[in-house]
Formats: sequence, structure tokens, C-alpha cells
Amino acid sequence: MDTMKILSPELPQQPNEYRNTAPALEERTENAAFLSCDFSRRDLAGLEFAGVTFVGCKFTSASFRRADFCDTFFENCDFSGATLRGASFRRAILCGCKGMGADFSEGYFADARVEQSNFSYANFSEVKFRAARFFECDLADASLSNCKLKGLELQKVRLARAELYGTPFKGVDLTDCDLTGVLFRRTCTSCGARR
Repeated sequence: MDTMKILSPELPQQPNEYRNTAPALEERTENAAFLSCDFSRRDLAGLEFAGVTFVGCKFTSASFRRADFCDTFFENCDFSGATLRGASFRRAILCGCKGMGADFSEGYFADARVEQSNFSYANFSEVKFRAARFFECDLADASLSNCKLKGLELQKVRLARAELYGTPFKGVDLTDCDLTGVLFRRTCTSCGARR
């Protein structure tokens, strides 16, 4: 299987480092590394991040509505219950992260890689994917409905019971994905009719 070309983030060689304490953030944060910082329940809506690394950070129940992550790297971060509605991830890597129940709806993933991460029960509905790859991820019970695809690779992804209705998966290889109980059509709960 041919893999698509995905641009890697451009990260600074000597970022400003923040360890264990999450500082107040400016409207635009760049050239920074956050190590084991806790941003849980913080309102970070609309902020811009460029050339930023996050390692072992907690974002549980934080709000990142319409945030912009460009040239960013996340490793072992927790987005569980976070709101990232309308957020964009451009030239971004999320590795070893979890985000159970996180809301990424109406977001944008371009030149983005999500690897060995657990985003079960997450909401990716109406996300635009352009040159994005999910590798060895758990997306069980997640919603990927009504997405726009211009290059999406799913390799060894668990999609059990995921909602995929309204998303045109033409050209996406799902052969090594777990599709147990996947919903490709919406079913009316009151009458059982399929739409």
C-alpha cells in the first residue's frame, strides 16, 4: 500500500521550556515546549500555537474551540472530555495521546498524524481531513460522520461501533481496520428506519 506524503511539523531547536506548571498563555504561543503541564478545565478557545511541543500534558475538560495548532507535537497528552470544536491541526503529530469523549467536530486536520492513540467515544463529525493518517489508534464508538476527505489513511485502526454515516470513504483502505458493528447509516431511534 502506498502511503501519502504528509509534511512534518517544523519545531524549534531551542524552545522556551515550561515544566510542571501551566503558565497563562498569550493569544499566540510559539517556540515553546510544555512538559507535564496541567491545562485541565482552562478556557484556551481561539488561541494559536506555532512551533510548540506538548509532552505529558493534561487538557482534560479544557476548551480549545477554534484553536489553531500549526507545527505542533503532542506526546502522551490527555484530551479526555476536552472541547476542540472547530480547532485546526496543521503539520501536527499526536502520539500516544488519549482523548476519550473529546469533541473535535468541525475541525481541520491537514498534514496531521495521529499514532498509537485512544480517541474512543470522540466526536470527529464534520471534520475536514487533508493528508491525515491514523495509525494503530482506537476510535471505537467515535463519530466520524459527515466528514470531508481529501486524503485520509487509516492503518490498524479500531473503528468498532463507530458512526461513519455521510462520510465518503471511497479510496480509503479499511482492510486492516476493526469494523465490528460500524454504523454506515443513521437509524431513527423511534421507528427503526434507516436514512
